Amino acid sequence: MISRKQNRENKNKRWGGNNFILDNKGGAGNVRRGENKRRIYLSDILSWVKGNKKKVAIFFFVVVYLFFWMWYFGEKNVSVDDGVSKNLNVETSVEEDWSTNGDEEEEGFSRDSLGSFWLEVQTDNLQVKAPIHNGITSDVLERGIGRHVTTALPDEDGNMVISGHRWKFGKNPSYKVFEDLDELKNGDRVFVHYDGKVYEYEVYESGVVRDNEDGAREILKKTDDKILTLYTCTPKYTALKRLYYRAKFIKND
Repeated sequence: MISRKQNRENKNKRWGGNNFILDNKGGAGNVRRGENKRRIYLSDILSWVKGNKKKVAIFFFVVVYLFFWMWYFGEKNVSVDDGVSKNLNVETSVEEDWSTNGDEEEEGFSRDSLGSFWLEVQTDNLQVKAPIHNGITSDVLERGIGRHVTTALPDEDGNMVISGHRWKFGKNPSYKVFEDLDELKNGDRVFVHYDGKVYEYEVYESGVVRDNEDGAREILKKTDDKILTLYTCTPKYTALKRLYYRAKFIKND
């Protein structure tokens, strides 16, 4: 059996000196011993860091990126600015309950929440059903996808421009409504349900623009033909650029 004296000596050897913990009296000599213990402890950490520089660098990169993402991308609106739609205060008819209908197993918008103005895409790699609202404010994009009010409606000639989130943390289906928008291909069909009619479009063009005035002009450009423009953020999990698709009007039923 190890005596108390031997145990105390073993601890002293381990820390390279008297392993004394400051008590209530704590004189100058005691402070120095405590500081000595701390220096040895930090030196062990520094030694480990030097031997694991790659792991430490990755850790700090992830932490900094997450804080930057929450601050920058969390505050940044996905939509480009048309000078009106971001400041528009419109009341929507969307139900607060955006959960799935009881008859559906997949997550998404309930049938009731789609209302009379909604987007539908059904391809092998992309399935979207989402309500469309006038305006592109953060509140609107919490409830579906938004139409720039300076652009056309389905029953009008011109470019109808619709914006939606690609990815945002949370269970709200609006946060991932355009998550797989990059799966669209030329020739794919897109449907807009509006005022009891179904407007059919065919994708014919796509592109990537920067989040600046030139990019906004490209997305919002006016046309005489009846077309539809869908766009979202890219690359995925960032808001650095905008990915857009254009579709030409085919017919309405």
